[in-house]
Amino acid sequence: MQRNFVRFALLILLAFLATGGERRYSLDSSQSIKLVPLPLDANDTERRKVDALTFLNGWELRSDNSDFGGISALIALGDNRFLAVSDAGTLIGFTLANGRLERSFIAALPGAQGEGLDYRDRDSEGMAYDTASGHIWISYEARHAVRRLSPSLGRVDGVKRLPFTEGWRANGGVEAMARLNDGRFVMLSETHQRADGSNSGYIYSGDPVERGARYISFGYRAPEGYRPTDATVLPDGRLLILNRRIGFPQGFSAKLTILDPTEFQRGEVATPKVIASIAPPLLVDNMEGLAVTQENGRIIVWMVSDNNFNALQRTILMKFALNLPNKKPEAETAPGFETL
Repeated sequence: MQRNFVRFALLILLAFLATGGERRYSLDSSQSIKLVPLPLDANDTERRKVDALTFLNGWELRSDNSDFGGISALIALGDNRFLAVSDAGTLIGFTLANGRLERSFIAALPGAQGEGLDYRDRDSEGMAYDTASGHIWISYEARHAVRRLSPSLGRVDGVKRLPFTEGWRANGGVEAMARLNDGRFVMLSETHQRADGSNSGYIYSGDPVERGARYISFGYRAPEGYRPTDATVLPDGRLLILNRRIGFPQGFSAKLTILDPTEFQRGEVATPKVIASIAPPLLVDNMEGLAVTQENGRIIVWMVSDNNFNALQRTILMKFALNLPNKKPEAETAPGFETL
């Protein structure tokens, strides 16, 4: 009986950590972010391989800033520059090269603070980026909307309430979002499911905040027990999706999956291929952010965790080389839009 009680208590604790609980901190506006190196496996510091990934570096990110943490999405801006967003409505930017973190900033999202606004206007979860225009799109799960930020990050220059989210739970909105190479947008819900048990997914024909953008729905079959938390696009056009699980007794784990965009067909279910699984004793936490860069001819995968503003968790950033054969999808009409 006592053992069962302990297991139940630990499970409740995991659920509490995943939802963040009550955030308590003293105010601090420091813009500094520190890097603390971490091994992939504390029991085997020489270990590097994780399925299709080769571990290159790992760090814990720390800051005295009271708004630092809760990272829910990550994008690469180029020139070793990264931008993350937290589910408390905070932008976190930094440059990371040669194991050094520089030019960091921590600031409120435009439109996140002000009279008449509350946490529902700050619960940002997904990000997408267009290198040509410099625009950044952010999805919000409480208000179920997408906002487009100006390239300067100083203002919101477009907003779209997502019509398909009517009736969705407040914390069940678009969790993962990515802009495909052809300009379409993929959106995935972490918790809202279709009748067949797959996660609800949508593809917009273009910029979702622009008038005339159309969408189709599809299903995303996450690995059993896992939920999608972020997505990004490989140079060849395929989609990488980060999936997170909270389980007992191992705690947090993550799976990285891959899909060809041609598999997103109207009303159909797309089942990804799992290319890497990360679970204890390997370095892992509440993994929610995913980005891709290129370095010396290699594809680099970056993952970051959401510490839920909880002292028992960490903001972990990991850098991997991706070991996959290069495959470029054949050019064809965007699936599902032929009859629109």
